[in-house]
Amino acid sequence: MTTLTYKQAFDKITEAYIKGEIKPFDSDFCFCGTLASGRSWVEDKCPLYSRNDFVIMEAALLMQFYSSGYNVTRYGRGPAEWAIAGADESTPYYEEILFAGMCAALEVLKQIHIERGEIIDETPAFTKRQLQPA
Repeated sequence: MTTLTYKQAFDKITEAYIKGEIKPFDSDFCFCGTLASGRSWVEDKCPLYSRNDFVIMEAALLMQFYSSGYNVTRYGRGPAEWAIAGADESTPYYEEILFAGMCAALEVLKQIHIERGEIIDETPAFTKRQLQPA
C-alpha cells in the first residue's frame, strides 16, 4: 500500500492508541512509526508520507510534553532523536499529555491529507482511552 486515506490513517493510529501500542519515545512505535508500518520513517524509506510530514506530526505530539514542562532535548541529528527527560507511562498526567499530543498530531495528519487534495467531509471522533487500574 503506497497511499492511505485520512480515514485509514486515522483508524490505524487510533487502534494502536486504544491498544496501548503508541510509544511516543520509540521511533518504531511512535505516532509516525505506527503509520510507517515497519518502514523507517526516520530514514525517509516510507512512501506514505514525506520525511517532513512525519517530522511535523511527531513534533506536534511531542510538543505537548514540552509545553507540559518536560525537558525535550535533541540527542542526535535525525528527526526522531529526541528525549523527553523524566516522561514515561508512570509520569503524572502522562495519559492526558499523550491524548493532547495525539489530538495535535491527528490534526496535522488531517491537514497533510487536505493539502494533498483529499476531501474530508467528516472527521471521526477521537476519544481518550479508558485505562483499567493496574
